[in-house]
Amino acid sequence: MELTFKKLSAMNFEKAHALFNKGFEGYMIPMNLTMDQFVGRFGTEGLSTELSVVAYDGEVPIGFVLQGIREEAGVKISWNGGTGIIPEYRGKLVGNQLIQEAEQILRVHKVQIATLEALSENLPAIRLYEKCGYQIADKLVFLSGKGRLVEELPPLEKYEIERFPAFQIIGSEIFQALVPWQTAAGIVPKVGGEVVLLTKEGILKVACLIRKKAVYGKKDESITLFQLSGNDNAAEIDLLLAYALEYNQDLVRSTYNFINGDGTIVTSLLKSGFEDTPISQVFMTKSL
Repeated sequence: MELTFKKLSAMNFEKAHALFNKGFEGYMIPMNLTMDQFVGRFGTEGLSTELSVVAYDGEVPIGFVLQGIREEAGVKISWNGGTGIIPEYRGKLVGNQLIQEAEQILRVHKVQIATLEALSENLPAIRLYEKCGYQIADKLVFLSGKGRLVEELPPLEKYEIERFPAFQIIGSEIFQALVPWQTAAGIVPKVGGEVVLLTKEGILKVACLIRKKAVYGKKDESITLFQLSGNDNAAEIDLLLAYALEYNQDLVRSTYNFINGDGTIVTSLLKSGFEDTPISQVFMTKSL
């Protein structure tokens, strides 16, 4: 079998949508998106049809890699937003060739660091990426919790809480740049992100990036935590999380692709009433 490759931009969205759903058919977490959901990913998640690649066996499209690029502090970072191969062609070394072809596009655009996430249980995919030169940078945690966690929020004393829309921190250095794509400060604002800061005497102590799901005039529904940045002071982390995630309110809370790091923040969340979920991923990177 001799594969050929074309950019996704050469394919109409109807065919691309069908290939995407078939490419994830039968996976551990199948993705069966509607056309609107599929097209929407390119806008909200910064994916590009010009950067994405499709593999063909003759005239038949059999696999793809979706990609996007962003720049942080002068460093170009890419994201593999989905690698899929249709069932009949799995186990035939298509994935390796797809990844290599996708990286050629990234090199043309002078990408310095390539990133992706993979389900922790998907060992074949992780092994494939490792063979292609990717390394596991960290574990990504999905926690959940609901209900009122405390009757009253702890006193702030000399601390202050500040809140503002996440788009205002684009270009700042408050949060890490090399993080899972959908948790990055330049991506989260597209889906209504919010920044919450804990300061003391005008000095920033810790900050977090969240998204709240709410409808005006109605009770808040949920809050998702994407990042927390700052020092490793457990007391300050606990204080910020209590206010940012509104522990005194009856709502649903979760983390999304949250970097485990040294475990300090995850420990705080678990201690406060969050629970682990069956889902976990690994964050993988490669220098190009």
